[in-house]
Amino acid sequence: MSFSSTRLRAILVEEVLPFWLRHGVDQKNGGIFTSLDSDGSLVDSDKSIWMQGRAAWMFAHAYRHVDPNPEWLAVAMSAASFLLDHGKDQRGRLQFLVTEAGEPLRSRRYAYAEAFAALGLGELAAVTHDSRLKKEAQGFAEFFYEHDGDTDHFPEKWHSETRPVIALAPNMMALGLSQALEASCGCPGGQKLRDRAIANLTLCAKSEGVYEMVSPNGEVISSFDGRTLNPGHGLEAAWFVMEEAICRADGNGNPEGTLADIGLSMAETSWNIGWDEKHGGILYFVSADHKPIQEYWQNQKFWWPQCEAIIAALYAWRLSKDSKWLERAQSAWKWFEKNHRDPVHGECWGWLDQNGQTIQSLKGSQWKGPFHYPRMLWKASQMLDEASSI
Repeated sequence: MSFSSTRLRAILVEEVLPFWLRHGVDQKNGGIFTSLDSDGSLVDSDKSIWMQGRAAWMFAHAYRHVDPNPEWLAVAMSAASFLLDHGKDQRGRLQFLVTEAGEPLRSRRYAYAEAFAALGLGELAAVTHDSRLKKEAQGFAEFFYEHDGDTDHFPEKWHSETRPVIALAPNMMALGLSQALEASCGCPGGQKLRDRAIANLTLCAKSEGVYEMVSPNGEVISSFDGRTLNPGHGLEAAWFVMEEAICRADGNGNPEGTLADIGLSMAETSWNIGWDEKHGGILYFVSADHKPIQEYWQNQKFWWPQCEAIIAALYAWRLSKDSKWLERAQSAWKWFEKNHRDPVHGECWGWLDQNGQTIQSLKGSQWKGPFHYPRMLWKASQMLDEASSI
């Protein structure tokens, strides 16, 4: 079970992307199915729109950075076309869930469908040089950046006047989306937007972990939601910050020091609270103050926090030059390969118990598709290649 760029790229190209090509592509209506069982058989034909954006990004990104495989480009185009043709409602906002033919089923208050649409369309615009896709990507991105709940159409889920908060997730997504669009088709808001997102992420980062929400001045909120930490989110946010430090390197290639320190600190605290020393793997939720939390799946091991842990550890290794981070990345991959990866049918099982046993056989759902796992395989292989060339 080696941890090398060659092997990770082979798993991406020979196992993971082919799984979605064989089983996920809707040849009749376009777009991609994601609710697939262990062997790839279809469990539910409804399509989540944000997964169309994620699929468009992953396949277009693989086409641009791994291999110009025409099948990959065709899937990216199909997912993007389905999203644009069937995802929009009468306001120009995106549905969350539609039927296989594109009829609306479910809307959401938040704007993550728009964020991932921007991500996918922007990457596809970089491949095709299609000005319409670029315009759509930047428009969806601007909507996400400026989204304030759309209270004219959907009542607030949380009463922000009663308890105003700074939330980790939207700021993390704003930073990552801005970085991705800067590299693909141009980012509305640019560095100023990323500075604001990083400032808010810094408020969430404490010595005991990275909080999902804090008060506007950075104080911890004493409540179930305030004390519940998601180490996977903390690690993902950490590598976005470390990526920004690298992007702002000086003329000698030295990463921007303050951002590097912030990202490394976020990675360290998130790893320390998240890594299960007894069983291995990253826990889904932990309590910041050791008081009980109410999520019953807190000790389960989901696929995506393991993927974010691997990427974050490799970024931390690159910035710190500390071998402990490479060892952590290797440990996380070893655990993932032993428990999540399916070398027979391809892709990975998403939901495990604390010991690493599968809870259910699904390979995908309305929440899991071709994104975190293949992104990790590509990103990790790239970073290992870069390390070997130094």
